[in-house]
Amino acid sequence: AVLVHCRDISKVKLYIHSALASMSLAPWASISLAARMRDLNGEGLRYHSWSKYLPQQLHQQPELVEAVTKMVPTLLDCGALSAQKAARRDVASAAGSLSVGDVEARAPLDDTSSVVGQVWELSQDAQGCRRVQQALETATSEEQRCAVAEELHEHVLLAMRCPHANHVLQKCINTMQPDSLQFIIDALMQQKDLAVHVAKHRYGCRVIQHLLKACPPSQTSELARSFMDQASVLCCHSFGNYVMQHVMKFCAKEHQYSLIRCIERDIASIARSEFGGVVIQTVLAYAAQEDKVWIARSIAQRPEVMLTLSKARLGYASALLVLETLPARDQQRLLVELAEHSKELRASRYGSRVIQRLMGEPCPSTAEGLQ
Repeated sequence: AVLVHCRDISKVKLYIHSALASMSLAPWASISLAARMRDLNGEGLRYHSWSKYLPQQLHQQPELVEAVTKMVPTLLDCGALSAQKAARRDVASAAGSLSVGDVEARAPLDDTSSVVGQVWELSQDAQGCRRVQQALETATSEEQRCAVAEELHEHVLLAMRCPHANHVLQKCINTMQPDSLQFIIDALMQQKDLAVHVAKHRYGCRVIQHLLKACPPSQTSELARSFMDQASVLCCHSFGNYVMQHVMKFCAKEHQYSLIRCIERDIASIARSEFGGVVIQTVLAYAAQEDKVWIARSIAQRPEVMLTLSKARLGYASALLVLETLPARDQQRLLVELAEHSKELRASRYGSRVIQRLMGEPCPSTAEGLQ
């Protein structure tokens, strides 16, 4: 049980919230129980004063205050499943509105039984998706999490595009073993270019990012390969660029190499795009040293590309990395060419930072540029 030997105020809060919400009480609205209990640890968990930490509106129902006040120390000190059942029985008896069986069916947050059978329905709204995510977090075994995720198998693509259900998929990825996540990869690979379309989606790109990070390169190899034919397009896309950054950070060497060659080939168009500079920056940060020099030289050989990156909000940090990566001879040649455009660079908010670096003047660091 989640609350065994628990002295975690946040978990106690969740349990109380579940028990009271199951009795159809009015929402707690603006008064947060967490805020009321903030100083409890410093007070040594004085059980006799717990009622003062309950929302004001509950004081209009003194029988509930008394029941919850009795419930909390039992949960904290014992925490066993029997204690949880006894606490629910006390609250149900005090409220007089639900049987113990009803509370047992609707209140628990420490097990997946409250959502199994209605996972997809719950996942599609703001409150329900939180319940499903909580069930995934508090599940005590991989089997329980798989039982929840199984109800999403036929709805993966819809979930990726849903403003609420996409968070449930992300929670699956962050709480389950990689082998158990294969159903998401399979859904993305069932049609040609489907993964590319999802990578361009506001919510779908987030799911793919978590997937690339959580699963080993051998498992995501086919998925990463599917992005390579349209790598240039994704590098320049407002959402797709995040997926390409994750390919560079977490995927197999062969896919990283393919991405580097793609950027080298289309460096001019990628550098001119609003978001391409961030991908170039990621490549220069994570690639092998010889590949970094390769990309840096391909940019340095095109002064107009370097000038474009230097003046861009999401590109000037890449320009600074190019300067740091180039061998001394190439760096000197680039400095001479950029010096001819010093006036133009100084007139730009971000270009001025690059020219300051060239002239050895104080300027924000590359790390600050990444922010």
